[in-house]
Amino acid sequence: MNADRSPSRRTDHPDYPDPNAGPHPAEPLPSRGAMIAFAALPVMTIAVLSFPVAAAVALAALCGAVAGAALHRRHPSAVDRTFRLPDDDGTVREA
Repeated sequence: MNADRSPSRRTDHPDYPDPNAGPHPAEPLPSRGAMIAFAALPVMTIAVLSFPVAAAVALAALCGAVAGAALHRRHPSAVDRTFRLPDDDGTVREA
């Protein structure tokens, strides 16, 4: 095809621009807030989707702390009888 000929109707589609072409240099860029919002979108998606897991872990930790405190109040020497902890002098007690 020569440069002095007009393009055919099959190849010239003004209603369908090239999908791989970037924005025209004369077009204004999106606002800074819009760019920050689009950049934060994946992070917020992961945070929202992981919220139930984080809430379940926090609730389990809280319940474990409450149960541990209640057990320690009723049986204060239970940990000492279950786990052999080192003495202050650095040696391990023999049972």
